[in-house]
Amino acid sequence: MNTVNALQSRFGSENVNFYAGPGGFTAVKLANSYGEAALTLYGAHVMSYTPAGAVPVLWMSEKSMFTAGDPIRGGIPVCWPWFGPDVTGKFGGHGYARVSLWNMVSAGQTPAGETSVTLCLEDKDVDAKFAPQSFKLELSVTLGATLTVALKIYNTGTEELAYSGALHSYFNVADSAAIKVCGLEDCEYSDKVLNVEGIQSGSIVIDREIDRVYRRTSGSVNVEDPVFNRTIRIAKSGSTSTVVWNPWIEKSKKMPDFGDEEYHTMVCVEAANASAAGDDRVLAPGAMAELRQMISIA
Repeated sequence: MNTVNALQSRFGSENVNFYAGPGGFTAVKLANSYGEAALTLYGAHVMSYTPAGAVPVLWMSEKSMFTAGDPIRGGIPVCWPWFGPDVTGKFGGHGYARVSLWNMVSAGQTPAGETSVTLCLEDKDVDAKFAPQSFKLELSVTLGATLTVALKIYNTGTEELAYSGALHSYFNVADSAAIKVCGLEDCEYSDKVLNVEGIQSGSIVIDREIDRVYRRTSGSVNVEDPVFNRTIRIAKSGSTSTVVWNPWIEKSKKMPDFGDEEYHTMVCVEAANASAAGDDRVLAPGAMAELRQMISIA
């Protein structure tokens, strides 16, 4: 049983501490000379990341519900085995990984002073009507000079495993209308708000609702925030699609777990395996793939 005391006894240390988190879900805090991060076993969801001496890098809605069966609004949701609308007609958008209880696998400290934890989700942890195929997911979170979040997908069955997914990162900004999102210049995209295709000209500015899937992207994306006087750098691997999202005014009002004015203080930049970009994946039996995101500030 993943009780706080049992987990602290088995995995805890000076740098790794388990506690009863929001909604009563077991959570774990990582802390070292590089900063602090926290995640909950519900969804293997990274809730916060604050480098030493800095303002928080990840954003969390004050309206997030933290109730079983509902996704957490903010941080880094794990979208898997689909990214987007429910492909089964039975479950919900962005898959079941983000609303499932994960299990602790390991925790430790590196010689460089980094702190890491690894969580696991398998098909036996999910109702068979939602997860008919065999799989194993491992999410590793490493707090160092960067925050590294790595999702490993294993096909433990005898048939091909098809999936899409994302590390759906929400970033904390001082004023979304003042930021620039750089690194996607000249990339093709699908605009899900306007239902058009386009090519990015210059940096992305947030002056209306934006929900775009960028194709053939592998480099870093920078969120330049002049008010906080910093740049958030998002590097990745295992992904050739990037999603940029801000709900803006009207959509914010329609979401019960999102404050009406909170669009001012966030932007999503997501490392994805998005079907809309032809980046969905198929794993052969016995194969493994990894989706990795590295977040830092300058």
